[in-house]
Amino acid sequence: MTDLSLVVTAHNETLVCGPTMHSADLAVAAARARGFTVQTVIALDRATEATTAYFNQPAFDHWERWVMTEGDLGRVRNALVPRLDGRFVAFLDSDDLFSENWLAEGVAALVAAEERGERVIAHPEVNMIFDGVRAVLHNVDSDSELFTPYFLALRNCYDSLCLTPREAHLDVPYVHRDIPNGLSYQDWQFAVETLERGWRHVVVPDTIIFKRRRDSSLMMESKQRRSLTRSLPALAVDRIRDLRSGRGRLPAPERGTGAGA
Repeated sequence: MTDLSLVVTAHNETLVCGPTMHSADLAVAAARARGFTVQTVIALDRATEATTAYFNQPAFDHWERWVMTEGDLGRVRNALVPRLDGRFVAFLDSDDLFSENWLAEGVAALVAAEERGERVIAHPEVNMIFDGVRAVLHNVDSDSELFTPYFLALRNCYDSLCLTPREAHLDVPYVHRDIPNGLSYQDWQFAVETLERGWRHVVVPDTIIFKRRRDSSLMMESKQRRSLTRSLPALAVDRIRDLRSGRGRLPAPERGTGAGA
């Protein structure tokens, strides 16, 4: 099995993808230089004609190109993961960027955790938001004294561009978004449900993900519609305290009812 599968998801982006793909190639090269094997996939999910033409350039012939028709972050990830070769999975939106060391250091952290028998999801130390908004977010481990699960009742702690054992995505599939009915923030629900299932969220020092915030992004649309995450049992007032380092350890909910509905 390949060590890592990296998936770049593309929808309606073109020229901004140039820096994205350059950063991805540098990060893949650094991971391979550390001895890790890497599968690279471009997922064209309901991609526009212009986006498809952009990624069909010979410059990207060293990437696999998969055509998807999900049109949703959660559904496309759920469809992709079983087809991937890697025991670890990383995603990159086609207008965002990695620090060159993110994949190498992230995979090394997951391998070390695996050897210790720990269930771990890795995050960069810093998320830098640029373009439409400028901000810097510093991530913390889920078992850090600076982390409180009560914060999850108000907002998401962890971005969707994490580095994850394949098993975690199979254990906790993403839900679909339903913005017209005010339901969004799939990464927020994924964070809650993985903590509930006993997955630790850890920070990889000295790594960065650069997140482009566009006026037409899913995040901005969700904010404008004042979307919420779904009602999750794990966030109940008498249970939320157990989300620190997965002390809840509940069985996965059946999809179609409760947390996954």
